[in-house]
Amino acid sequence: MYERDHDVLAHVSRADFERRMGPPHGRDLEGDGLGPTDWWAWRADCGLTVAVLYRERTGRFHVFTGEEEIDHALAHLAWWSREVEWRADEGRPLAKNGWAVYRQDDTGNRHDVTVMPVRSHAECLARLLEARAHKQWYAVEARGTPPPQWSARPREGWAVIRQDEHGNRAEVLVHPSEEVARKLAAAYGSEPRHKQTYFVVPVAPGV
Repeated sequence: MYERDHDVLAHVSRADFERRMGPPHGRDLEGDGLGPTDWWAWRADCGLTVAVLYRERTGRFHVFTGEEEIDHALAHLAWWSREVEWRADEGRPLAKNGWAVYRQDDTGNRHDVTVMPVRSHAECLARLLEARAHKQWYAVEARGTPPPQWSARPREGWAVIRQDEHGNRAEVLVHPSEEVARKLAAAYGSEPRHKQTYFVVPVAPGV
């Protein structure tokens, strides 16, 4: 997980990160054999799920979120390009179908920042970018044929399940990495939610 599955590799001050995001939600002394690793995991109000790992050996942060959400996750983390050493979508063309977040400056020039499959996430990213922009504004518009808003989840991997006091269950998300799914479940379970528990189950292809 620590090497092959992450979507962003970043180098930022650990102290600054903790001042903004708080202390880690957990610590893995072995780090899958790669040394002590601290981790954070949360779900933003817009629905974006992010897991961040910090490896002491390298002093680098690893971000897990999904390639189509990289810009969105970086905006929530308040990271610009100077913090990012590598990202999974580097050099790939923007999607032709979806919801485009575009930037327009005070002279009227427009530039697409990214194209995302979920409109509410694109609108959240536009708000985050505009809040820290100078003489620029951001908006969202359709490109091609936007996908349906229910957007299918990956059906192979590990599902985080929420269960209430009556035994009712609901799938929160599916992640290809069991370790990340378990960290997310632990993070959700640590939140002050009333009589709810979170656990992880495997999801077979096509289920």
